[in-house]
Amino acid sequence: MPVFYVEGGIFKDLSDPAPIAGTEERYGPFKTEAEADKIWRARMADKIDICNHRLRVIPREE
Repeated sequence: MPVFYVEGGIFKDLSDPAPIAGTEERYGPFKTEAEADKIWRARMADKIDICNHRLRVIPREE
């Protein structure tokens, strides 16, 4: 059964897949995608003015 994480940060540019050091964010695990989505929405709203801030919901088998 998968669990879900919210991961990301602030990126220098979209061609570099790693966030800038010190800006990394990781939340979870969450039992459902809906729980993870709720955190994703809240965290994205907190940093809406930072155009290079990206988070995504990631399913993982554990």
